[in-house]
Amino acid sequence: MSFILRTKLSLMMFLQFMLVAAFWVQLSSYLDKMEIKGLMFSLIMSTMAIGSIFSPLMGMFADRIASAEKVLFVLNVAVAIFLGAAYVTTEPTLIFIWLVLAMCAYMPTWGLTATIAMANSTPEAFPYIRVFGSLGWVCAAVFALAAKWMFDVVIDGTAIPLACGAGVAAVAAVFALFLPVTPPKSKGEPMSIAEALGLKAFVMLKDKNIAIFMVSVVVWTVAFTIYWMYASFLATLNIENITPTLNVGQISELLFMVLVPVSIKFLGFKKTMGLGIFAMLLRYLLSAYAPEINGLYWGAIAVHGIIFGFFFVVAQMYIDIKAPADIKAQAQGLFFFFYGIAQILGTFFSTWLIETNTVTLSVESVTAEVDAVKQVATAVDWKTIFLVESGISAALLVAFMLFFKDDVKSSQ
Repeated sequence: MSFILRTKLSLMMFLQFMLVAAFWVQLSSYLDKMEIKGLMFSLIMSTMAIGSIFSPLMGMFADRIASAEKVLFVLNVAVAIFLGAAYVTTEPTLIFIWLVLAMCAYMPTWGLTATIAMANSTPEAFPYIRVFGSLGWVCAAVFALAAKWMFDVVIDGTAIPLACGAGVAAVAAVFALFLPVTPPKSKGEPMSIAEALGLKAFVMLKDKNIAIFMVSVVVWTVAFTIYWMYASFLATLNIENITPTLNVGQISELLFMVLVPVSIKFLGFKKTMGLGIFAMLLRYLLSAYAPEINGLYWGAIAVHGIIFGFFFVVAQMYIDIKAPADIKAQAQGLFFFFYGIAQILGTFFSTWLIETNTVTLSVESVTAEVDAVKQVATAVDWKTIFLVESGISAALLVAFMLFFKDDVKSSQ
């Protein structure tokens, strides 16, 4: 692989993941500031998951109709438009509608960029290209830091990150035009209704190990999803500049991503993904006691690199190796389909878990007229929440190590 090709693929990942990091990390705190609660909060936080469900359909386009880089261009243009629309509205229902449309266009790009990268390189080289996506996530903090330094404005909890995401999407769309041509491998072949809907990859579930793998992805995602609400947890610890703080996790992702091929070589796919699950268990245990032990949240954030790199990215590599050549884009779409379903379940589960562990407090205060006034406040029992998530992670780790078989080799 030439230096120019590697650079193009790396920049593709950089822009594509900076795009979502620019606004998604702090979205929950923005909704909190807008006082959007309950069902609408869950629906908005589920938009990424809803978008994932459309990944197999977009994968079908890349497998059968148009070159993957052209599909990527069109999708990024749509993302820029819809995020821009979400930025200019304050109506919760419209924010939901625009973000649903934006994420239906955006989430398939995760599978498409993986398909483009692996089609023009090798599975072994993929982590070294994908690591630039982590770098893009880290560099998304530049928007928050620059606003603070140049204008003394804190953009966390505002709509400004939505505008930042729209801008990056526009740049990513233009850059897609310069990516290597990745033509559809099944163009012109007879197509069934299932194939037209991007559902052909579902036949892979006949493989018992693939089915166990997908169930594991679903459970992992349900447990992982509360991470998207981690900004709300950090706010209760009085942490300022939440986005840069969370970027410690992406910095660790940069470090651990380059270790993925090494881990696969010496441990194999199963044990590498097992380490990712164990790291998630560790995160939630550290988070549970973070309010009691000062600074413990840094460890919970720092293990993000192992969680995401060793499980999520390795899972993408595994599904690419297992997929037949003519449905590789759809196979990535299948992976993100289950990821999306699980994110919807996880978002509603996380919201329910938070609401059921929120207590109402009655606090007496004194007004300027020295009259005692009762005020109502709420407090979230984050310790119980994270201990529940720890239990789910522990159960997944045991089941995964018992039932999933390491049936591929990194040399394939």
